[in-house]
Amino acid sequence: MTMRASFIAVLASGLLVGTAWANPHRLDDSLSHTVPPNVQMQWLPLKSGQQYAGGMEAWVRVNIRIDTRNWMGRSGRIYMVLPRDEASNIEAVWTTQGRLQPGRLVSGERTLVFAGTIPGATLEDQMQVRLRSNADWSSNSRRLNFHFELDAD
Repeated sequence: MTMRASFIAVLASGLLVGTAWANPHRLDDSLSHTVPPNVQMQWLPLKSGQQYAGGMEAWVRVNIRIDTRNWMGRSGRIYMVLPRDEASNIEAVWTTQGRLQPGRLVSGERTLVFAGTIPGATLEDQMQVRLRSNADWSSNSRRLNFHFELDAD
């Protein structure tokens, strides 16, 4: 085995071991809610020279309340997750009031929103979220199943 091949094999085995150690715990965020409770996606305006609509967009405020009582005082990373579904991809981009990190997430991904010692029984913040989809958005009603996961250190 060449040095390059052995480095790649070691790197690959390290990635597999790292993945095996990751044990995400789904957190209860059932007290989180959106304002307004339902939001209507709107067509994005056509740009000069564009023949077809470029997609849809909506803005929503989300009052986040995550139950972290089982993890108080422990160190870890909390991720926001948006599972992939059968419909068109969604992109979420948000700002926060500072307890959680601002960020971006696309269907089928998760992104870091908190890292450090869990400070108390609940983790609360407010997000201003812009949701965007491609022009293939085909539903009058769709529930987005965001949730939060903790990787404890």
